[in-house]
Amino acid sequence: MNTDFLDELKELALGSRLKRLSERLQAQASFIYKSYGLDIQPKWFTLLALLDKRASITIVEASDALGLSQPALTQFSRQLEGQGLVFIRVSDSDSRKRELALSPKGKSQINAMRPIWAAVEQAAIELCSQKSNDFYQSILSFESQLHQSSLIERTHLIYPPKAHLTNYCDAAPLEMLPYQPELADYFESINTEWINKMFVLEEIDKQVLSDPQKHIIDKGGFVFFAKHPALGIVGTCALLNHGDKQFELTKMGVSSHAQGLKVGEKLLQHVISEALKLSPLSLFLLTNKKCEAAIHLYERNGFAHDKQIMENFGANYERCDVAMIFIDN
Repeated sequence: MNTDFLDELKELALGSRLKRLSERLQAQASFIYKSYGLDIQPKWFTLLALLDKRASITIVEASDALGLSQPALTQFSRQLEGQGLVFIRVSDSDSRKRELALSPKGKSQINAMRPIWAAVEQAAIELCSQKSNDFYQSILSFESQLHQSSLIERTHLIYPPKAHLTNYCDAAPLEMLPYQPELADYFESINTEWINKMFVLEEIDKQVLSDPQKHIIDKGGFVFFAKHPALGIVGTCALLNHGDKQFELTKMGVSSHAQGLKVGEKLLQHVISEALKLSPLSLFLLTNKKCEAAIHLYERNGFAHDKQIMENFGANYERCDVAMIFIDN
């Protein structure tokens, strides 16, 4: 696919678009809490915030105030009770009703979350600050802003995690997975996303992305995936076998909702490590000057600009104006 299919459907898929956006924000909110050392689920947020405002409240009152069903509120309440964050007790005024109140631990957690909430609010305000009054266009603009800088990044800039938690994002236990046919769609979607953002998909892109088995794996190459514990598959990269022990590091992309988590660097280092096991005569890559951040990443990890690689392989892509080769020190 060359574009986001929801862009073609436009307002017809508004519900799907909002659901996708909501899921992305929920995933990022979950990661934000964990990056500050808090084991809190985003779905509990509104109930916790309500209990912070009210000394106690019944399930029925909470349901009305939050616009959630009573079964959902009951489920959240039991989960919070299981975490020791709330008390569920019989109402003093009506024994048929159950009241909710924060426990001492819950109040302590709320106090710990206040600066995080303030930072997330400020980050969200930045994302929502759009001039357009067209609701659909505003959603597209919001998605674009989120793509450029995630809620996680914005929140951490406003309220940096404490020293012992600062590296939470860096230390997230990414799992590196080899190629599996069921993961092929991620290879296509993640790469299509970043290429379309900066360039235009070329015919060679379409061929390789649509069938990595045929164009990479069956030719003696490899495809790798980075899986995040909270966000799922967030990155991918390939080694294309050109024969004579020459391998091209290609199609490295990171999903927009995982920006700021240093997925790219970890993935790159893993692929380099795997490539070196093959004792290659050359490990090279092709890119474009517009990809400044990526070029700096490659330079930090042992790649150097190379005219010969440019002459030999640069013509493979119209957008290619930078060629680099790995120097194993």
